[in-house]
Amino acid sequence: MIHVFECAKETCSLPGKACVECGKLAQSVNCEPCVNCCTALGQSFSNFMDKPLSTYVVIKILLSSCMFYYSYAGYSTPASKKCDVSGAPVSVVMWLTVQMIFAAIHLVFAPYFQFRVWSKISTKMQEQPALAEGEALPSSVIYESFKEVFLHDLGILFYFVVLVGSFIWSCCYGSWYAGGVHAYCDPQGNASTSSYWGLSFFWVAVTYNFCYYYCGCCAGSVKLRDPSKELLGYMTPGSGSVPGMQQMMNR
Repeated sequence: MIHVFECAKETCSLPGKACVECGKLAQSVNCEPCVNCCTALGQSFSNFMDKPLSTYVVIKILLSSCMFYYSYAGYSTPASKKCDVSGAPVSVVMWLTVQMIFAAIHLVFAPYFQFRVWSKISTKMQEQPALAEGEALPSSVIYESFKEVFLHDLGILFYFVVLVGSFIWSCCYGSWYAGGVHAYCDPQGNASTSSYWGLSFFWVAVTYNFCYYYCGCCAGSVKLRDPSKELLGYMTPGSGSVPGMQQMMNR
């Protein structure tokens, strides 16, 4: 499983690596602003991908974007506005509106989840020995941080309710509007595609969180290119440095 996570991480890191290479190309033509811009973008993206749950965030952003796009495409279709569905508690337009709201919440939650876990890891790492470049974070620290946030964070509890609600709402499309005399409500298939994207959120979340919660090798796949900068970025201003952090700052 660790090889799957490493492969996914490296694949998602390709845009950052491409930016770094573009910076090197710009350097060959003495374009200093382009070099600085590309290098900064590449390093920022690489640092982001170093953090735990980075692939989870990327996947959720892609799913949210697709779900919102198809929901809006269906919403803006004249057929959906003229659709009169007997027996359904809400109109197709209202169903698509709620889908877009769910997509926005999914989009916001993934970075929030990663931020909360990374903040907890940064706090715990202040009590750990210094890390060398490319060295993996202790899997026990990642697992404990993930578990604490997953079990005790109120934001996670709120999202769990939203996730279940989104799954049920997406399931309702098939029984309320799909097929038969209601097919004319979605002639281009945008609404039905939106429902499929909505269903995928639940299974991606269940699979990813199950792997992180029960498979220690997944937590052990997190390696930092620059531990001092990446970990210190989350230190509380004014907090004292402990031996592990002081070692990294003195390098």
